[in-house]
Order: sequence, then C-alpha cells, then structure tokens
Amino acid sequence: MSNYDLIEGFIDYVSIEEWKNYIEKYVVPLWKEALIIKGFFENLKSEFQNVPLSCVTEKDLPLLLGGIVASREGVYKRNSLARFYNRFFGLKLSDLQSWLLGGEVMGTHLKVTVEENAFTRFVCEIFKWVDKAVRYQTLVEYTEPDIDYKGLKEDPHTLMELIRNFYQSVLNVSVNTNYHTFFLWSIKQVPYKFMKNAYPRIDETINFLETEFGLTQLRWNAPFSEDSSFYKDYTIWCWPEYNAQSDKGGLCEPEYSQGTSFGGSICALNETIWKYLGGYSSADLEKILSDYFAPFLNLKEEYISRVKDRLTGRIYSCIYYSGVTAAEDRIRVGEANMTIMQMIDEVSPWLFTGLAKISYVGNDYIQITRI
Repeated sequence: MSNYDLIEGFIDYVSIEEWKNYIEKYVVPLWKEALIIKGFFENLKSEFQNVPLSCVTEKDLPLLLGGIVASREGVYKRNSLARFYNRFFGLKLSDLQSWLLGGEVMGTHLKVTVEENAFTRFVCEIFKWVDKAVRYQTLVEYTEPDIDYKGLKEDPHTLMELIRNFYQSVLNVSVNTNYHTFFLWSIKQVPYKFMKNAYPRIDETINFLETEFGLTQLRWNAPFSEDSSFYKDYTIWCWPEYNAQSDKGGLCEPEYSQGTSFGGSICALNETIWKYLGGYSSADLEKILSDYFAPFLNLKEEYISRVKDRLTGRIYSCIYYSGVTAAEDRIRVGEANMTIMQMIDEVSPWLFTGLAKISYVGNDYIQITRI
C-alpha cells in the first residue's frame, strides 16, 4: 500500500494549524447551519402546532396555502411556498382535502400541524454529532449563532439558501470528499502497524490525537508480552465511541458510546450522513431533496466503489485465538496454520477504509462486522 504522505494534496495530519482550519472551515459552519435550521423548526412547531387555521395571520397564510390547487399532479404547485414548507418542515393543514372542498367555511374547523419528517430528523441527527464534535475540541473558539426566526420566516429565499448551504456542508465534511474526515475515519479502529504504514509520521501526532481528539486503545486480550514488537504493532487504536463491547461489559454502537471524543463524533457523523444519503434510510429524504438538489447522491455506494480496489485480504466474521495461533472457527484453532497477526493483517484494509469494524471482543476472540 502506498502511504498517504506520497499523495499529492493530502492533508498535513501532524499540523495543529491544519486541524484548526478543518474545524473552522468545515465543522463549525455545519454546526451553525444545523443549529439554526433545528431552531427554526422548533420555533415553527411552537408557533403553529394545533393552531386553528382561523387564527393564522393573513401574513402567514401563504406558508400553508400559497400555491395550493387541486390537480392531477397533486395539491401543491411545484415551486409553491406551501409545498416548500410542507416538504422541509412538515407544515400543513390537518385536513387539506377538506379545505379544498370547503374553502373558507371549512377553514374555521381546521388546524395546523407541524410534523417531524425525514429532513428534520436528518438535521437533528447531524446536529447531535456535530455538536458533540464542536464541544469536545479546544482548538477553535465558537459562539452560538442567533436564530432570526421571524426574519427567516419572512424571507423564504434566505431560508432556502440556508438549507442549500447546510446540504453542501454535509457533503463537504463527509469522508467521500474530505481528507481530514477520511484520516479520522481511517484510524477509528486500526492496528498501529497498518496505521504506521499508511501514515509514516503518525508518531509525531499520536499524543496530540490522544489529548485533543480522544484517541485511545481498543480493550482486547492481546496474546503478546508488552515488551515484544508484536504488542506495539498490533495495538489497535480507536476512538472511545468505537471501543468494542467486551465480555467485561460495555456497548459498541456510537449511539450508546463508552466515551465521547472529537474524532469519534466526526466518525459517527459520517455514519449518519451515509445513513441518510445512502442505504435503506435514504428513500424518504431523497423524495424531499431530489426536487431541490440534483443529483441526490448515494454516498456510501460511491465510497465503496472508490475504495474497492484497496480491499485486499478478507473480512473474518470472527477471529478465535489461543496464544498466537488463530482460526475463524474456535474448534479449528489448534489445526489451522494461521496466526492472529496474519488474520488481523488480512482484515486491516477493511478496518482502515471503515467498511468493517470490531464489534465485540471476548477473552479469546474478536468479532468483526461490516458497516
């Protein structure tokens, strides 16, 4: 494998200024945009949820009724204000069909609803992880932005631009396009030997990664003496959110983290981005975004297609070992002509690219799953 120091344009991962720039340019702007959109939605819900249509001011009626017309294509005109608010923020009448049939008369009996949808869930989950990332770093100072709810509500073009910037910031911080995120993603669970081969200067920055970004060592029952070269080479580094569940207890999913760190929050943020912009959870969000942003990207598939040529070796579902002798089945440990070092070497490219992770460790085995 070619090391990343030889790749033109790759980040200077040992530079503190490089990481400050990453946080200032990519992380903090996304945090601010997500916070404002989330706050706007909460204010919208507070103002309109279950309010009778008859109590909505004339100034705000276009948010609900602007561009509504009964047709074969549906009730919302394509570029209407009401369609925009319904799509992105779930703002609508409780019974729109009745209003269309009864007009002003039926309007006295209708209420407004503000429903959480795929877009608002997307924003809230993005905010959850980027907020943790911002708060678990000390390199960059930040201040919470003001949420000009009234101003945004009165200016749909500014609100749309905010959403557009948020979506672009999500793409810009993802592992698909950002070398800084890729670096953090690639070391979220990786043996020192492989990490050193990929990043030859890692020793110059590992203390910084520990103290500032939260890097730690995976808890597992390594069958090497601490004074051996194998012990150092096969020390598995990880973010605390990815310190796998073990027989001694603990949880392995980022949502139920064993610890919180800047590096781990960025990796969990990327998993959230992949969840919504690729895979089984993306369909509802695609319906919302596809009319406003083209093309809708399946980021996980795009990433897999880009790194598949680097995926040498294989993923073992389990590595059982006794001493340094190892096998994929416990009953074959004594028969197999494999060492635990060889098996970890095989799975390391998958751990490095983030397409597999160590999900559980026992006294004599390591369990591995695909992401």
